[in-house]
Formats: sequence, structure tokens, C-alpha cells
Amino acid sequence: MDAIFTALLLFAYLSGSISAAIIICKILTLPDPRITGSHNPGTTNVLRIGGKKAALCTLAGDLLKTAIPIIIGIYLNYSQIQLCWLGVCALLGHCFPVYYGLKGGKGVACMFAILLLITPELAALVIACWTVLAWIFRRSSFASIIAAVIIPVVAYHFYASLLLPLAALSAVVVLRHRKNIANLLEGKEPLIR
Repeated sequence: MDAIFTALLLFAYLSGSISAAIIICKILTLPDPRITGSHNPGTTNVLRIGGKKAALCTLAGDLLKTAIPIIIGIYLNYSQIQLCWLGVCALLGHCFPVYYGLKGGKGVACMFAILLLITPELAALVIACWTVLAWIFRRSSFASIIAAVIIPVVAYHFYASLLLPLAALSAVVVLRHRKNIANLLEGKEPLIR
């Protein structure tokens, strides 16, 4: 592994560690998403506490912070698998941010950004799955978990060389939804409004 790629992996983690939710809530003088609603600094919680404008800004910020290291990797002609690992590092930064005591979001927007830049066909499938499930069941977490689980299944058949980083991506997102899984099983998971 070359020194530039190693530095780019670190940059991806640090970029991912920037919390769009916390920054947007501060700018819009909304409550801190870590202590309000679901206590998750992510798009869905910001939607609940601040509305669509705040949620869209949060989503854009999360997509951008994930995309920047991958776009740099594309510019430097790194391989598809290397780009995936850059995405995984950005996702780890989002979920376990160094700036916020390793307590971050669940990584769904980051997951979408990674797939859009590296495997657009898989991204289209995953985003369509998430959209349909969120519309039918009105629960973002359920849609996110199923969308994440689909990734390694499809990767196994169509992106075998990317299976390991895509499975890691999926595992992180599913593990970050542990509490949501418990809430879903108990019928306590809130609806998307």
C-alpha cells in the first residue's frame, strides 16, 4: 500500500467524522440531534426535529463528506476495490467520529454515496429498495437494514471482487441499527412523518 493511499484512507475517516447533522442543527438553531428525538445525528432524526430543509441539508452534507475522498481516489486512478475501502473508512468516520467521542450516525447516506460513485447500478437497486420499503412501511430503519443486507448478496453474484469491502459496508450499517432492530421487533420504532 502506497503512502498516498494510506494518507487518503486517513483523510476519508476524518472527512467522514464531520457531522453534517450537528453542524446543520447549530446553523439552523435546532436542538442538538444527539440529545433530541432518536439521539442519532443523522438525516431521519434531523427530519423529525427540524423538517425537510434541515434534513436535505444534512443528507447533502453526508453525501459530500463521503464523496470527496472517493472522488480524489478516482482522480488518482485508484482501483475500484481501493475506492470501496476509502468509502468504508469514510463510513467508519461517520459512525465512529473522532471529533464526537466515537458516537456518530448510522451511515445510510454514506452507504448511498459510496455505491453511487463506485457501483451505480447497485446504488440504483439499493436506493429503489430503500425508497419502496420506506414508503410502504413508513420506517426508515427497516428500509435501511434491508437495503444494507441486499448489498453483499448482490455483490456476491455481480461484484465478486468487491465483496469484502461491500460486505464490511453492509455489516457496519446493520450493526449501527441494533437498537432499531430491537425496537422493530417490539413494535416501538417510530414512523417517518
